[in-house]
Amino acid sequence: MTPLNYIELKLCQAQAKIFEASVIKTTYSSPIFIRRFVYSSIATSFDDKVYLYRFDAMEEVFDIIDKEFGKSNYGEIKYSPDQMFWIGYIYRCLCLKYNLSSKSVYKLFNAKEIIKYYNIYHTFDIVDAAERMIENINYDNSPNNEKAYKVAKRLFYTEKLKTLIGQKVKVFIDRQIGYNHDGIIYSLNYGYIKEIKALDGEYQDAYILGIDKPIKTFEGKVLAIINRKNDIEDKLVVCGQNEDYSKEEIEKAVNFQEKYFQSKILLANHHLE
Repeated sequence: MTPLNYIELKLCQAQAKIFEASVIKTTYSSPIFIRRFVYSSIATSFDDKVYLYRFDAMEEVFDIIDKEFGKSNYGEIKYSPDQMFWIGYIYRCLCLKYNLSSKSVYKLFNAKEIIKYYNIYHTFDIVDAAERMIENINYDNSPNNEKAYKVAKRLFYTEKLKTLIGQKVKVFIDRQIGYNHDGIIYSLNYGYIKEIKALDGEYQDAYILGIDKPIKTFEGKVLAIINRKNDIEDKLVVCGQNEDYSKEEIEKAVNFQEKYFQSKILLANHHLE
C-alpha cells in the first residue's frame, strides 16, 4: 500500500492531536470521546477532507462536540496521550486508505477494541499497521480474485511451515529472555530462522523452549507451529532435539505475547483446530 501523501499526513496528524488533547480537554472517558468524535460534524469534515481549511482552534473542536452531544462527566477510563494520539492517527489512516467513513471504521474497530491494537501495532509504520488490522478482521475491501489469492497464499505459507515440524533448524536470537518490548517482557528467547520468510517479508520468527538464560543462537528441532488467526504470520516453537512439550505447556510458555492474539497450536500428527 502506498505511503500517506502530504494532505493525508496532515489530516492524520490533525486528528491525532485532537485525540491526544481530549485526555485533558474532556471530563468523560476516552471511549466515550472516541464514540462522540466519530459521529460528530468534526469527523465528517475530516471524512470530506475539508477540516484543514476550517481553522478551528482546539478548544472550539471540543465545544462543537459538547454542543452536539451535551456535556458529560460519564466514565472513568482514560487512555494515555500517546495511546490517544495513535488511535486518532490510525483511525484517520484507515479512513483514507480504505475509503471509509469515520463511522464505518469505528464499527470495525470500536473504542474498547482499538486499544488492543495499539498494544500490538503502535511501533509499526502506520500504513503497515492499518493494512495488518484490515487483514486481521478479514475485511473484504478488494476484488474477489485478489482476496482468494491472499487466502491461498496464507494457506500455502502455513503448509510450508508444517513441513518444518521435526526438522533441525538454527535460530538467531534478537529478543533474549528479559527483553522489554513496549512493556512486554520476554520470558523466552525469541528469534528467527533463515530457511523461510514469513508473509511480512521478514525471516520466520520462532520461540525457544527449554533455555532459561539469554542466548544468541540455538540449534534444535521445530516442535510446533503457532497459527495466529488475527495476524498475517505464524510462529514456530523450537526446542532441544531430545525434548518434548505438551500443547498446554507451550501455551503457558508463550502466553506473555500470544495473549494478544487468537492463536492455535499445531503439533506433529495434529491438525489446526
